[in-house]
Amino acid sequence: MPGQRYSILSILLHWTMALAIALAWGGAQLAEALGRGPTKSLVVGSHALLGLAVLALLLPRLLARWLGTVPGPAPGAPAWEQRLATAAHLLLYALMLALPLSGLLTALTGRAPFDLAGLATLPNSLAGTGLRGLVKEAHEVLANLMLGAIALHVGAVAWHAIVRRDGVAARMMPGASPSA
Repeated sequence: MPGQRYSILSILLHWTMALAIALAWGGAQLAEALGRGPTKSLVVGSHALLGLAVLALLLPRLLARWLGTVPGPAPGAPAWEQRLATAAHLLLYALMLALPLSGLLTALTGRAPFDLAGLATLPNSLAGTGLRGLVKEAHEVLANLMLGAIALHVGAVAWHAIVRRDGVAARMMPGASPSA
């Protein structure tokens, strides 16, 4: 049954994953600016751990959404807007799966085992397959798609909060009241 807010678990997972995604993106940007060495290895390993955290949190997030409180459509939203919101959410979920998986494949196709910031090492079991360039490029394309999807999502939130003032943005904000 639709409610006025997402469940507290959905809200917690949403913001935890948003933070992990933002930190992973920041780590990738920092890693590109660094030269080879232990600092870059630590940053890249941390980036990978954050990606794996997103992957690990995806199933609980989906279960929380399916089993928890999910608000109905925005009040007075036309059908096209509801379809766009559904498509955008599906795209975000698909990217939260595909992006970490492509990162994992990138690590497995590396020339050497992949260090996860000193916590563990992933074997380079796919190193001889010749797939490294393809999966690395796919990872970068998916990351850019994620940035675009997040921009669309944040833009929609801003539209609901600033222009429509319909309480939709408050549905996922901790402690906020969803009333318009």
